[in-house]
Amino acid sequence: MENSKYNRAFTTRKLLEYTKKTKGSLLIGAIFSVGAVLADLIGPYIIGQILDSELIEGIGPRDIRFYILLLVAYYGAVLFASLSRYLAIVFFNRTANGVARHMQEDTFRHVQFLPLQFFDRFPAGKVVSRITNDTKDVRVLFQVVLSQLTTAAIYGMGVYIGLALLDWRLALMALIPVPLALVVFFDFKTKSKKFNYAYRRYLSDLNAELNEHIQGMEIIQAYNKEEEIYEEFEQVNQKVFREGLNFTKLFAYSAYNAMGTIRQLTFAAALLYFGYGAITGAYQSTIGLLYIFINYMTTLFDFGTDVVLRVGELEKARAAADHVFELLQEEPEIFDGMQPEGIKGEVAFERVSFSYNGKDEVLKDIDFATSANQSIAFVGHTGSGKSTIMNLLFGYYQPQKGCIRIDGVAFEDYDKRAVRSHMSIVLQDPFLFTGDIYSNITMFDDSISQEAATQALLEVGGREFLAKQPDGIRTMVQEKGSTFSAGERQLISFARALVQDPKILVLDEATSNIDSETEVYIQKGIERLQRGRTTFIIAHRLSTIKNVDRIYVLDKGRIAQAGSHAQLIQQGGIYKEMYEAQS
Repeated sequence: MENSKYNRAFTTRKLLEYTKKTKGSLLIGAIFSVGAVLADLIGPYIIGQILDSELIEGIGPRDIRFYILLLVAYYGAVLFASLSRYLAIVFFNRTANGVARHMQEDTFRHVQFLPLQFFDRFPAGKVVSRITNDTKDVRVLFQVVLSQLTTAAIYGMGVYIGLALLDWRLALMALIPVPLALVVFFDFKTKSKKFNYAYRRYLSDLNAELNEHIQGMEIIQAYNKEEEIYEEFEQVNQKVFREGLNFTKLFAYSAYNAMGTIRQLTFAAALLYFGYGAITGAYQSTIGLLYIFINYMTTLFDFGTDVVLRVGELEKARAAADHVFELLQEEPEIFDGMQPEGIKGEVAFERVSFSYNGKDEVLKDIDFATSANQSIAFVGHTGSGKSTIMNLLFGYYQPQKGCIRIDGVAFEDYDKRAVRSHMSIVLQDPFLFTGDIYSNITMFDDSISQEAATQALLEVGGREFLAKQPDGIRTMVQEKGSTFSAGERQLISFARALVQDPKILVLDEATSNIDSETEVYIQKGIERLQRGRTTFIIAHRLSTIKNVDRIYVLDKGRIAQAGSHAQLIQQGGIYKEMYEAQS
């Protein structure tokens, strides 16, 4: 419960912060909204005066000039109200779009600095849903709900003040339906909050399912699992449908049915009141006064019905805001350590142990050291801990035991981003961004010239690849580089690493997805990359690491063997078995 209160307090505070950023347009929108309400109140009053004072039965207007003047005033009020409403909507929408833009920018920036552990437990589809769908729903808070609630509140105060000035008994009569309307309002609010949170949760699950299944479509079709995946999707979709149906029932009961019944009962009471006054003459009861009351109450009930409808959207927006700000409450990585003046590339793991879940150790007492410009390889069966070592080397995770040192300084004492600026990585399946080859090599760093990027690609063996591109290095890259082969994507990844001129290079099974023929010229790129820097290689093909300075063989999270290729062959054991099996 305390955590829930904290989340709601955080959400409220953040919404107020965003409101302050757009307070200019919000204030202007509120001013025009007040103007529209005042004009709406004046119009019926003018008609009431015409009915009671200016029209004589069988004769017509008492004073034709004054009658025309009142009509002109009425039309002026209608036009002014229409213009004011238009401008109020424009400025409220401007406020809403501004808030949504600030939220999306802040949330995406925050997500970029979250540790990788967050993404281990939070699927990409859910993150995307919160940054896009949920921020859109929060925009509704300012775009529709806020303007409607504000206008309704202003109109309500204006109606009761106006009726009190005309006849205090009318004001009391107008208060009669308020308790009933409040019961409907709070009942709707409570239920819509419950349905909204369930709907939002299931919709987030649905987005995550879609994202995962679309990305894995090749595997789904390869194993003929379309029907099974469809059934899994249908189950989640049914939950979304069920919560949506709950909303439909709630809208039908509260907004249209209950509020409509209260409206008709109020009008019946008004007719009884005016009829009794007209028959007995006990108090003032005129057709103009009846018109004003009916007009005011009709508009007030329209606003009331709309408010009840908007409460659902309000709760939806608040639930969405909680989802968005839940991301903002995730602790980002802190980059406040010492700034290295330069990195030589000396790396040491000192009795390092690590577990992803806090229970099962993936690495156990890993201990090794490298000098600058050395080449190190890690081999082992799947699950032996090779990739985990690289994750720790980049500081994506922190070891539970032991220490990792860069140039003799504990990694945790450095500013991680500063150290990473001296490191590069080439993954097994390199990720290419939508853009062109140049931007994928430079990673959108404008300080790297096109000539430097081209030279890096040529140096890693990309001359033939570049020559066949229609626009050279400016050739467009589609999503994930789908139009390029695995080897061509890897060349771009090599050039990306080389152009950064890192002191520490990580090659994470960089040739495992490449055929033997392509590996021949890829290997030249690897040799160029290794020159003049400390290189860590996670190797699948042992033939590619014969010439490295030192090889570490991992087995169940421990270093089982260490030495050069020749030494390990001579020793026998796991390495020799793996090498002979591949040969």
